[in-house]
Amino acid sequence: MSDLFEINNMAHCERCGTPVKVAGPQNSKAKMLRRSKKPKGLCVNCAVHDWLQNTYPVNMILAGSGPKALVHPHIQKQFTEIMRVGLADAKPDEINWDLIIENWDLPFKNKVKGTATNPASQAVLDREPAERARREARLKEEFEDPGRRQRELDDVINNEFLPLMQKLGNQE
Repeated sequence: MSDLFEINNMAHCERCGTPVKVAGPQNSKAKMLRRSKKPKGLCVNCAVHDWLQNTYPVNMILAGSGPKALVHPHIQKQFTEIMRVGLADAKPDEINWDLIIENWDLPFKNKVKGTATNPASQAVLDREPAERARREARLKEEFEDPGRRQRELDDVINNEFLPLMQKLGNQE
Protein backbone atom coordinates (compact mmCIF):
# COMPACT_ATOMS: atom_id res chain seq x y z
CA MET A 1 0.00 0.00 0.00
CA SER A 2 2.79 2.45 0.79
CA ASP A 3 4.24 1.79 -2.70
CA LEU A 4 0.95 2.96 -4.21
CA PHE A 5 1.13 6.21 -2.25
CA GLU A 6 4.72 6.78 -3.31
CA ILE A 7 3.88 6.13 -6.98
CA ASN A 8 1.13 8.77 -6.84
CA ASN A 9 3.31 11.25 -4.92
CA MET A 10 1.28 10.54 -1.79
CA ALA A 11 2.46 9.69 1.68
CA HIS A 12 1.33 9.94 5.28
CA CYS A 13 2.45 12.61 7.69
CA GLU A 14 5.25 11.17 9.82
CA ARG A 15 3.65 12.64 12.95
CA CYS A 16 -0.15 12.47 12.69
CA GLY A 17 -0.64 10.01 9.82
CA THR A 18 -2.72 12.37 7.67
CA PRO A 19 -2.43 11.60 3.94
CA VAL A 20 -0.29 14.23 2.24
CA LYS A 21 0.52 14.82 -1.41
CA VAL A 22 3.67 16.26 -2.86
CA ALA A 23 2.09 19.17 -4.65
CA GLY A 24 3.28 21.84 -6.99
CA PRO A 25 6.64 23.45 -7.56
CA GLN A 26 8.78 24.54 -4.66
CA ASN A 27 9.84 28.09 -4.00
CA SER A 28 13.65 27.91 -3.86
CA LYS A 29 13.65 31.05 -1.69
CA ALA A 30 11.23 29.66 0.91
CA LYS A 31 12.62 29.99 4.43
CA MET A 32 9.80 28.10 6.12
CA LEU A 33 7.06 25.54 5.44
CA ARG A 34 8.72 24.28 2.26
CA ARG A 35 7.07 21.65 0.13
CA SER A 36 8.85 18.32 0.04
CA LYS A 37 10.44 17.02 -3.14
CA LYS A 38 9.74 13.46 -2.01
CA PRO A 39 6.56 11.88 -0.66
CA LYS A 40 7.60 12.00 2.99
CA GLY A 41 7.69 14.45 5.87
CA LEU A 42 5.04 16.38 7.78
CA CYS A 43 1.62 17.65 6.78
CA VAL A 44 1.24 21.42 6.79
CA ASN A 45 -0.41 21.41 10.24
CA CYS A 46 2.38 19.40 11.85
CA ALA A 47 4.96 21.52 10.00
CA VAL A 48 3.39 24.68 11.46
CA HIS A 49 3.47 23.14 14.94
CA ASP A 50 7.09 22.09 14.40
CA TRP A 51 7.96 25.66 13.38
CA LEU A 52 6.19 27.07 16.44
CA GLN A 53 7.93 24.56 18.72
CA ASN A 54 11.38 25.39 17.36
CA THR A 55 11.06 29.19 17.17
CA TYR A 56 11.99 31.27 20.20
CA PRO A 57 10.24 33.01 22.00
CA VAL A 58 7.02 31.61 20.55
CA ASN A 59 7.92 28.14 21.81
CA MET A 60 8.32 29.39 25.41
CA ILE A 61 4.99 31.19 25.33
CA LEU A 62 3.15 28.16 23.95
CA ALA A 63 4.99 25.76 26.28
CA GLY A 64 3.62 27.72 29.23
CA SER A 65 0.12 28.42 27.98
CA GLY A 66 -0.55 25.56 25.60
CA PRO A 67 -2.00 26.00 22.13
CA LYS A 68 -5.18 27.83 23.17
CA ALA A 69 -3.87 31.18 21.88
CA LEU A 70 -3.80 29.76 18.35
CA VAL A 71 -7.60 29.94 18.03
CA HIS A 72 -7.56 33.74 17.96
CA PRO A 73 -7.87 35.27 14.48
CA HIS A 74 -5.33 38.01 15.23
CA ILE A 75 -2.71 35.37 16.14
CA GLN A 76 -3.45 33.47 12.93
CA LYS A 77 -3.18 36.72 10.97
CA GLN A 78 0.23 37.42 12.53
CA PHE A 79 1.36 33.94 11.53
CA THR A 80 0.14 34.60 7.99
CA GLU A 81 2.38 37.66 7.90
CA ILE A 82 5.33 35.58 9.15
CA MET A 83 4.61 33.11 6.34
CA ARG A 84 4.59 35.94 3.80
CA VAL A 85 7.91 37.33 5.03
CA GLY A 86 9.36 33.80 5.16
CA LEU A 87 8.26 33.17 1.58
CA ALA A 88 6.52 29.99 2.72
CA ASP A 89 5.47 27.40 0.17
CA ALA A 90 2.38 26.63 2.26
CA LYS A 91 -0.64 28.90 1.97
CA PRO A 92 -2.51 30.23 5.01
CA ASP A 93 -5.78 28.58 3.96
CA GLU A 94 -4.07 25.16 4.05
CA ILE A 95 -3.60 25.44 7.82
CA ASN A 96 -6.22 23.87 10.07
CA TRP A 97 -5.64 25.54 13.43
CA ASP A 98 -8.22 23.35 15.16
CA LEU A 99 -6.34 20.25 14.02
CA ILE A 100 -3.04 21.69 15.22
CA ILE A 101 -4.59 22.22 18.66
CA GLU A 102 -6.21 18.76 18.62
CA ASN A 103 -2.88 17.09 17.76
CA TRP A 104 -0.81 19.32 20.06
CA ASP A 105 0.38 16.52 22.34
CA LEU A 106 1.44 14.11 19.59
CA PRO A 107 5.19 13.54 19.77
CA PHE A 108 7.67 14.71 17.17
CA LYS A 109 10.41 12.45 15.87
CA ASN A 110 13.14 14.91 16.94
CA LYS A 111 13.34 16.80 20.21
CA VAL A 112 13.87 20.57 20.27
CA LYS A 113 17.55 21.47 20.61
CA GLY A 114 18.80 24.70 22.09
CA THR A 115 20.77 26.86 19.67
CA ALA A 116 22.14 30.39 19.57
CA THR A 117 18.81 31.64 18.18
CA ASN A 118 16.63 29.24 20.19
CA PRO A 119 17.82 28.91 23.79
CA ALA A 120 14.80 26.76 24.65
CA SER A 121 15.73 23.09 24.48
CA GLN A 122 13.13 20.34 24.90
CA ALA A 123 14.01 20.11 28.61
CA VAL A 124 13.34 23.84 29.05
CA LEU A 125 10.03 23.58 27.16
CA ASP A 126 9.00 20.57 29.26
CA ARG A 127 9.68 22.52 32.49
CA GLU A 128 7.86 25.67 31.39
CA PRO A 129 4.28 24.70 32.39
CA ALA A 130 5.40 23.99 35.98
CA GLU A 131 7.49 27.19 36.04
CA ARG A 132 4.55 29.22 34.78
CA ALA A 133 2.27 27.71 37.44
CA ARG A 134 4.87 28.55 40.11
CA ARG A 135 5.13 32.17 38.90
CA GLU A 136 1.35 32.52 38.80
CA ALA A 137 1.02 31.11 42.33
CA ARG A 138 3.68 33.55 43.54
CA LEU A 139 1.86 36.48 41.91
CA LYS A 140 -1.41 35.34 43.48
CA GLU A 141 0.25 35.20 46.91
CA GLU A 142 1.70 38.68 46.43
CA PHE A 143 -1.67 40.00 45.35
CA GLU A 144 -3.41 38.48 48.37
CA ASP A 145 -0.68 39.61 50.83
CA PRO A 146 1.39 42.42 49.26
CA GLY A 147 3.65 42.84 52.33
CA ARG A 148 4.62 39.17 52.55
CA ARG A 149 7.60 39.38 50.19
CA GLN A 150 8.98 42.41 52.02
CA ARG A 151 8.61 40.59 55.37
CA GLU A 152 10.49 37.62 53.91
CA LEU A 153 13.31 39.91 52.75
CA ASP A 154 13.42 41.65 56.12
CA ASP A 155 13.71 38.25 57.83
CA VAL A 156 16.64 37.28 55.60
CA ILE A 157 18.38 40.58 56.33
CA ASN A 158 17.77 40.42 60.10
CA ASN A 159 18.37 36.70 60.61
CA GLU A 160 21.11 35.94 58.08
CA PHE A 161 22.77 39.00 56.58
CA LEU A 162 23.18 41.18 59.70
CA PRO A 163 24.51 38.34 61.92
CA LEU A 164 27.01 37.46 59.20
CA MET A 165 28.12 41.10 58.94
CA GLN A 166 28.50 41.26 62.75
CA LYS A 167 30.70 38.14 62.69
CA LEU A 168 32.87 39.66 60.00
CA GLY A 169 33.12 42.89 61.99
CA ASN A 170 34.19 41.02 65.15
CA GLN A 171 36.97 39.25 63.26
CA GLU A 172 38.76 42.49 62.42
